[in-house]
Amino acid sequence: MTIGEQIQNLRIAKNLTQEQFAELLEVSRQSVSKWELGQAVPDVDKIIRMSELFGVTTDKLLLREPQEPTKENPLHLGCIYLVVKDFERSVAFYEKFLGMSVSDRCRSGNKFVEFFFDNKCLALMNEDNIIGHATERNSPYKFVQNYWVEDLMTEYRRVTDLQIGTVTEIREAYPGYRYFHLFDPDNNVIEITGGYDMKESICQSCGMRMTKEEDYGRNADGTASREYCRYCFPDGKFSRDETLEEMVESCIPFMLEGEECRTEEEAREILMKELPKLNRWRK
Repeated sequence: MTIGEQIQNLRIAKNLTQEQFAELLEVSRQSVSKWELGQAVPDVDKIIRMSELFGVTTDKLLLREPQEPTKENPLHLGCIYLVVKDFERSVAFYEKFLGMSVSDRCRSGNKFVEFFFDNKCLALMNEDNIIGHATERNSPYKFVQNYWVEDLMTEYRRVTDLQIGTVTEIREAYPGYRYFHLFDPDNNVIEITGGYDMKESICQSCGMRMTKEEDYGRNADGTASREYCRYCFPDGKFSRDETLEEMVESCIPFMLEGEECRTEEEAREILMKELPKLNRWRK
């Protein structure tokens, strides 16, 4: 708080107008106005007279009060998702409307495109290719807020603890992009993405995401296993003595159920690529 702001607050607390205050200090109303606006600083004798009038120390008038540190918000606005039905027609429309070509297009070419302008991002999402990402295909909500954070797991725990709406588990749209959804009171989608340490948060046997304490397996001494899930490692050893190929086949139904892929062949291809990277199968 500046000297002028302090003078103004103390004057108002005394129920004095600028004219009344100026008369008590034997100065003009314009002088008081300049002090309060920060355009001038009162002389030392006037500071002393004010301290006597207000019953405060001169330090109260002269020293700036420390401001409370602001708490940094972990959320950063990422982009706006607009889910469209006729994808290529919409892309052409927005290229003409915005007067620019798409700034970025996903690797497959037909899932989404992004336009960057005015330091913001508008993403068009192809409704035919958004299974499990941004919003469900048949959802009536076609406008999605997107935020990013440095640490996705920390933010997931913070949002879950708030208990302000339904929260999904952390999902993977494609390698390197993980997110979870929060639904507002009108069931609109808020998508939050960010940095995510897969090594610490997925089972190193089946790849299951472990987002809650009860998801973790147990070591022989009863402590939580931070490496394996409760299904693969329930009591200090693996629940089944199986091969990598057998694990792949047992995981396929769960991937289809979670709409992470459309066909068994697609699920099998993904699992055969990702599971060998996990600790159990690298040994």
